Amino acid sequence: MYFYRSKKQKLYDPELGQYVSFGIGVWKPFAAAPVLFIPDVSSDGKAVRRLALRCTLCQLDPLHLWDVVEDFIG
Repeated sequence: MYFYRSKKQKLYDPELGQYVSFGIGVWKPFAAAPVLFIPDVSSDGKAVRRLALRCTLCQLDPLHLWDVVEDFIG
C-alpha cells in the first residue's frame, strides 16, 4: 500500500526569486522518508493535492509517478 501526499515548498530561482510550489511524494505506511519525492510540480496546491489523492486511491505504483506528473504538467 502507498500513500501519496503533496508538500508545500519555498523555493528560489535566480530569475524568479523566491516562490511557493508544491511537490508530490509517495510513502509506505509508517515510513519516515518517502519512497520517491518529486519537487516543484506546480504552484497550484489544490491541484497537486487532488493528484496525490487520485494516486493514493488508484494505488499507483511509484514506478509510474514520473510519467503521471509529466502528463499532469503537460
